[in-house]
Amino acid sequence: MLPATIGSPDGFSGGVLRTILVVEDEETIRSSITEFLRECGYVVIAAGDVSEAKDLLLNWHVDLVFSDINMPNREAGFALEKWIGHYHPGVKVLLASGFPHAAAETRHLREPTLQKPYSYTALLQRVDRLFDMETNVYR
Repeated sequence: MLPATIGSPDGFSGGVLRTILVVEDEETIRSSITEFLRECGYVVIAAGDVSEAKDLLLNWHVDLVFSDINMPNREAGFALEKWIGHYHPGVKVLLASGFPHAAAETRHLREPTLQKPYSYTALLQRVDRLFDMETNVYR
C-alpha cells in the first residue's frame, strides 16, 4: 500500500493528460514509483535501462522522463538527459541520485537532481512543479 498523497493531482495539467517515463534499473523501485504515479493519475510507462528508454521515447509521446542517474551498462541518466535534450528537447527530465555529484557534472541539467532517498511527496511535488511551470507559461 502506498502512502496517501498530498494534493492528489489527477494527472492533468492545463487540461492535458501527462505521460511520465520512469527509468530505473531496480525492478522493485521502478514498480513502486510507477504504481504511485499511476495512482496520482498520470499515464506511466517504464524502462529498466537507457536503451529501453530511448526505444520507448521513439514510439511514445512522453512529457517527462524521471530517471536514476546511476545504472549499469555503458549509459546512465546523464547520457539519457543529453540524448533527450538533443532529440526530444520538449521533454522534461528529472534525474535522481543517491550519490553527490560535482557541479561540473550537473551544470548542464535543466532541472536540479532529486536526492535519494526521497519521499513520494517530494517526487510528486517536483513533478507537479515541472508541469505547473509549463502551464503558467501559457496562461
